[in-house]
Amino acid sequence: MNFTMTQQIFIAGGYGMIGGNLATQLRARFPDAKLILAGRSPQNGEKLAAQLGNTMTVCLDLMSGELPSLVSTSQLIISAVPDPKHTLGEYAIRNNIAFIDITVGTADGYAPLLNMAMFHHATSPIVPLGYYEAGIFLPLVDKLARQFNSVESVRLTALHDPEDPIGKMTEKELSQAIAPAFVREDGIWGYTAEQSNICLISGECVETTPFGILDISAIAAMTRADNIRLDVAVGTSEGKRKASQASVELYVDLQGVTVSGVSESKRIIASDPQGQAHFTALGAIIVIEALLKSRLTGFMLPEQIMDQEAALTTMQDAGVVLITA
Repeated sequence: MNFTMTQQIFIAGGYGMIGGNLATQLRARFPDAKLILAGRSPQNGEKLAAQLGNTMTVCLDLMSGELPSLVSTSQLIISAVPDPKHTLGEYAIRNNIAFIDITVGTADGYAPLLNMAMFHHATSPIVPLGYYEAGIFLPLVDKLARQFNSVESVRLTALHDPEDPIGKMTEKELSQAIAPAFVREDGIWGYTAEQSNICLISGECVETTPFGILDISAIAAMTRADNIRLDVAVGTSEGKRKASQASVELYVDLQGVTVSGVSESKRIIASDPQGQAHFTALGAIIVIEALLKSRLTGFMLPEQIMDQEAALTTMQDAGVVLITA
């Protein structure tokens, strides 16, 4: 395993909710790595840096176009904050530095980096990780799809508890107008803003809103299902219901013909009692560990490199509970 990539890791937004969680999990897995926590108010990250050890904070204003010198000496750059100019990604490609972005959720959003990576014949990994919870849905779908000979429908639902800090923001966002989401219906790619509903494992039924993100096309490639959509919902989580601690939960509902030849529906749920920021950071960790084992170079998708079984083990080791129904 090549640990060169983790000698120095530059995290844009490294002391925010997700970035701080990511930095903490990186420190646990790579105790010798030097971490750089970057943002517009580096003083806000000093306490976290002191707790983690071998960690620095630096000022980063992505709209200025100027980057701190510590970017150039890093082997991996992770963008955990919006970067409208793709400043970090373009710099990484031009300077042959590994790069992961967890903020852009559309193919159009990543097209500039794809073209630049191809033009410059990038050899360091460039990974678009703007998937829901940084790709956590993928191993769940893979686990369930193995029980089917053919998959007709994949329904993904992210349930956010309003008592989780990011869940509260999600609830606010869903009260506003949402752009039509990218979906697949009867084999046809298109967009919909039509809301739906889901009955949770508790028996409660809640309204869902479609959300277009990279998972949709990735799961089409994985399953060849004709009907795929991802929805976001707000409701009481299993963590809150059973242990009075808000969790974030990902529901995967598959319909198709099982290996025994029966038309059936199956469900798996992943519940993270530590909330969405922890879950998203964990998704990024899973991809980083996969990168260290991969021989692929250049622009690559997480589903190309993830060891799905290893990802499930990592999730459970981190406290994520898998529920089948």
